[in-house]
Amino acid sequence: MKRTVKNALVLSLALLLLFSFGACGGSGGDTYKSESASSAASQSGNQSADMEDMPESEAGFDEGAETGGTETVRPQDRKLITTVNLQAETKEYDTFMSWLESHVAGTGGYIESSDMYAYNERERSCDLTLRIPADKLNGFLQEMGETCNILQRSVTEEDVTLNYVDAESYRDALLVEQERLMELLEEADNLTDIMSIEDRLTTVRYQLQNYESTLRVYENQINYSTVHLSVREVVELTEPEPESWGSRAVQGMKDNARSIGRFLQELGLFLVTHIPTLLLLGVIALIILLATSRRRREARARRKQQKELIQSMRDQKNTEEQK
Repeated sequence: MKRTVKNALVLSLALLLLFSFGACGGSGGDTYKSESASSAASQSGNQSADMEDMPESEAGFDEGAETGGTETVRPQDRKLITTVNLQAETKEYDTFMSWLESHVAGTGGYIESSDMYAYNERERSCDLTLRIPADKLNGFLQEMGETCNILQRSVTEEDVTLNYVDAESYRDALLVEQERLMELLEEADNLTDIMSIEDRLTTVRYQLQNYESTLRVYENQINYSTVHLSVREVVELTEPEPESWGSRAVQGMKDNARSIGRFLQELGLFLVTHIPTLLLLGVIALIILLATSRRRREARARRKQQKELIQSMRDQKNTEEQK
């Protein structure tokens, strides 16, 4: 019986290796190591297409889409992880943030993280990480373009098809081996064989959990695209760079006028907010002026007497010369 169990174990391992090589044909004999969900995702092959500062129509936007109803057409046989980076600005910060929260929830997505900054009442910003269903991504991006002013946009697609298929094949092979080991464990009547089978079964279950965790991470990243959004509040929206000389001159004058207006506004705000300090400095200056006024009057009187004395001496000298 002991030899039968050992032969069965050897046969099970041989079947596992044969199944694994068949599932990973063409891989050149490379060993797939499952360490964790994150490490497996980092080993995926990249097939990225960065599109920075492109028009909306070139970055996957469907101009004729209805609100929240546009679905992204994705190849059914490919496993793609899509990441979008957006920089935007808006004049209505509170309204936009309320719209964003409700619209993300309406697409079936969620806000993964949010960092808000408030420099003052009119200078606020927020950095968000959004998870949007992949089939609703284009509609969401179009809505974003209509609701705020997009300054920069980049889209990256990572193809993890090979890694996903490999992980799936190894998982299926481990499930077959686990089932076979359970059958052998029921048939084993020797303590040594039972311990050997259980030891191998523990290893198989550990590896199986790793591959299943890897597949769950892949499924989440594939089904939910990641959108990194940085939005800030502005008084005036950034306008496209003018092309002609006249347009540039007009734009320059507008910018200069806005700069002067902001300077005068800040100057007025500075004077109003620093009235207590200015009053205190004025009182101190008045006290110093009153304290030194007597000395200044005496100094002026002495200078006047000296001038009169000098003039008297000159007149006396002229009189003597005439005689």
